[in-house]
Amino acid sequence: MMASAAVTPGGSRTRVTRRLGVRSLSFRIVLLLLGPLLLAQFLVVRDLGRLRSAATDAKALADRIGLMSAVGSVYAPAAYEEMASLGLAFVDDLGVDRAIVVAALGFDYAPYLPRSRFRLDAALDSLARGYGAVVLVDGHTVAGRLADLRVELETQRALLDQRIADGPKIAAVLAGVMALVDELVGVAGPELTVALDPDVVNVADEAVQLLSMIHAVAVQTRANSASLGAANGIQEPADALIAGGVADFTIARYGEIISGDIGTVAKWQQLRASAPLVAYEKLRPQIADAVFERSQLDVTPTTEGTSTLISDPAFIRVIAGILRGSFDRLESFENYGTDRFASLTARATAIGDRADRDVTNWIVMLVLETAISAVFVVLMLWSTIRPLRRLTSRALDVGRGEIPSHPLHVSGPSDVRAVTVTFNTMVATLGSFEDQLTALASGDDLTESELTEMPGSLGESLRGSVRHLSDVTKRLRESEALATAIIDTANDAIWTVDESGTVLSANAASERLLGGTADNQIGESLPDLFGGRAEVTQLSGQLDFRRPDGTAGNALISQSEVWVGDQLIHTVFARDVSDRRRFEERLSFQARHDMLTGLPNRLALIEHLDESLTRATRLHRTVGVLFVDLDGFKAINDSRGHAKGDELLCQVANRLRRDLRDSDFVGRLGGDEFLVVTQGLDLDELRTLGERLVDSIGGPFLTADDMYLVSACAGAALTTVEVDGLELVRRADVAVYHAKSKGRGLVVVFDDDLQHEVEANAEIEVALRRAIVDGELALHYQPIVDLGTGQPWGAEALVRWNRPGHGQLPPDRFIPVAERSNLIIDLGRWVINTALVTLAEWQRDPARKHLSIAINISGRHLTEGDLIDDLRVALLASGADPTFLEVELTETHLLADLERANSVLRSLRQWGIKVSVDDFGTGYSSMGYLRQLEIDTIKIDRVFVDRIQNPGYDRTIVEVMLQLASALDLDVVAEGVETAEQLAFLRDRHCGRVQGFYLSRPLPGVQLNEWLDAQALEASTR
Repeated sequence: MMASAAVTPGGSRTRVTRRLGVRSLSFRIVLLLLGPLLLAQFLVVRDLGRLRSAATDAKALADRIGLMSAVGSVYAPAAYEEMASLGLAFVDDLGVDRAIVVAALGFDYAPYLPRSRFRLDAALDSLARGYGAVVLVDGHTVAGRLADLRVELETQRALLDQRIADGPKIAAVLAGVMALVDELVGVAGPELTVALDPDVVNVADEAVQLLSMIHAVAVQTRANSASLGAANGIQEPADALIAGGVADFTIARYGEIISGDIGTVAKWQQLRASAPLVAYEKLRPQIADAVFERSQLDVTPTTEGTSTLISDPAFIRVIAGILRGSFDRLESFENYGTDRFASLTARATAIGDRADRDVTNWIVMLVLETAISAVFVVLMLWSTIRPLRRLTSRALDVGRGEIPSHPLHVSGPSDVRAVTVTFNTMVATLGSFEDQLTALASGDDLTESELTEMPGSLGESLRGSVRHLSDVTKRLRESEALATAIIDTANDAIWTVDESGTVLSANAASERLLGGTADNQIGESLPDLFGGRAEVTQLSGQLDFRRPDGTAGNALISQSEVWVGDQLIHTVFARDVSDRRRFEERLSFQARHDMLTGLPNRLALIEHLDESLTRATRLHRTVGVLFVDLDGFKAINDSRGHAKGDELLCQVANRLRRDLRDSDFVGRLGGDEFLVVTQGLDLDELRTLGERLVDSIGGPFLTADDMYLVSACAGAALTTVEVDGLELVRRADVAVYHAKSKGRGLVVVFDDDLQHEVEANAEIEVALRRAIVDGELALHYQPIVDLGTGQPWGAEALVRWNRPGHGQLPPDRFIPVAERSNLIIDLGRWVINTALVTLAEWQRDPARKHLSIAINISGRHLTEGDLIDDLRVALLASGADPTFLEVELTETHLLADLERANSVLRSLRQWGIKVSVDDFGTGYSSMGYLRQLEIDTIKIDRVFVDRIQNPGYDRTIVEVMLQLASALDLDVVAEGVETAEQLAFLRDRHCGRVQGFYLSRPLPGVQLNEWLDAQALEASTR
């Protein structure tokens, strides 16, 4: 039905198509819009041409005024030079001295000549630069004519300077210059073709009159000079009168022209009232009388060519007055003309700028008008013509039998929109009929709305049967889609396989599990895909498999069976548990291993040790433990960074693995501590193993950019009876502590003697805790002498313990016990309080107030305790001056935590407390850290002082220490001085202070006071 309706005769389609051409509504609307737009554009362009003409005139006027200004600048200096030159030439012709003539006339030409020459040369240079290329009537350029004239002019100037000049020749040359500029005005400069702007006309008239005025005054001045005897030739008296009349008329005419410009009139009146002009006006009657008188006399030139009137004194004075007035008049008008030409140029330029702005504004208006009109036309075309053309095109498509798939967009005027809506409704109705017929033909479901839209009896007859078929098909498709969606979106892989294991179907998850696409799996053997199992029934439980790309996997598999007709179908379900298995393995590894070195951690070590002890008890074998601890590892962390420290720990772990037997077990306890568990070794073998490991660690460690040398100590513990693993580790820990206290690279075995020492240390710790509270401790003071003055500097406070039942206990017996426990901080606090009380007593005694006290501070007190607060409390309680207090710390303790130590030392030094490094030279890397420490003094250890009498290495070390301290501006104290030779050596090397048994042993407070008194008495008797 639609096809037959769409077929139309070819002639009809041709007629419709033609209506879209020049006779269409669209074309007529375009003509209606473009007509007024083009007319407006024409009018604007016409006005724009007029404005451009005005701008061109203004610019031409500015150029013309520039030419007039250049020409006007020549008139006055040319007249000056002509009058001055002719006057001087006239005097020279008389043969009279110029000074006599100046005295007689009261007027001198000479001062005018240099200035006029300079100004004329400058004006001619400017004229040549600006208009030298202009071609004159005779074909010569201005530059060429000027060059010839200037050669002649320079020649006449030279003759005049030699007083042999010819007046007529000078006048002829300068007349040639005046003629040249007059001709230049006529042939150069743009002409004004259109003068529509009154401002342009006024400026042009004023410029012309101004140039005429300057020219007339110059001509008048020259005429006066010539007719009054300034030249060798004689002119008619009427010439001066005519020139004066022309000048007066021109000046008056110019005054009329500028009458409308208030500022210019004011300047003009000021010029007319100036003294030179007033004086000139007073001389005008005399000029007329003199001219008249001269006209009545015999003016026949003498045989010498000079005027006979020169001998008349009255006439000479009149001439002088006339010439002076003429010069002043010309100069005044010249200055005015220069300023006024500049003003006129500025006005002309401003008029041109204004005209350019008007042109620009009109162009902008034209562009805006064009743009707005174009936008308006486009909007009209878009809103009206475009919907009409789309509607026409769609109608032609329907006429050809093409039913569009989407309706036309409704836009445009209301009548066009109404036609579009009606057209869309018609096309939708046609499309609905076509869709229903197509659906019935293909067996697709029809919606209720589609059936309802079908009109007539055909729709009624089809509705019942189609509805039933549509419902059945819909339910089947929904069921199939649901089952497919469940299977495809399941996280578990699902296959259906036959009894032989061939894959019948596979979901998307199976692709992720086995790799490859589901379609490629169909037809393959599922047991083969899972590693070649013989039967499909073996696919159950947790199975390992390998994918085609070689990666391993682990899956948890289950299956079910169902009969489809007479065929048994297996449904196999598989869940990928590879990630969970790897995660569990990783957690298990991390729980029992050190993540940095990969060695077993403390938990794994203790478990293995307990298992080894249990197994050793059963087999009657020994179990040994080696506790390995690095020396100075923290200093490497502080100096090179933790990354380098971690790299070093990994290399240490590798060496331990390399040097141990396969049956040995090594792990990392934490930090720089490692533990080795062995079986079947006796005590000597265990010691030998420890020494081998320590030697191996002592070798150099190489990294990408550095080399390290570290050492280690080891503590060994061996048991043949059933003991707790932690107890065995504790024994090895005690052994390594004793090894580190004795030096580096040592191996100590825990034995009965060490056990007794541990027990004795425990007793000392308990007794020392009680001694601090019960007052069993005392301070002895070892004097320190200043070698520079020979007088006591002070003393070092040393703690002593008289233990009840044991007598005097050496400090090296109880101090290490205190260092290992927290007692060292309590002990240090007691020493601080007691020493500061003694220092305060000295400061109250005038004989001892200059003495200082040095006290030893533990490194643990520095880094773990509150040393700053303890010192502050003790100072406040005692009232002692902190500037007489010096604290001593060992360099090993300082370098253990350099940043923390420096922070505390900085605070101490701010109070005035001095800081000393004790036992200097016995630690490690001390030289490199001296500049980083906030210290005042270094104490040379007694080990070096004891051997300075023997020339060799130790003496050199002491000398180097003294030189180093001097270079760093540090004080030096040498301890352990026991002989006069040692004292002399140190005095010769400029050591600052000394202490030792040679001077005095440590003394109780009373004996120290006696020693100090004896030293004072000895000093007073010397």
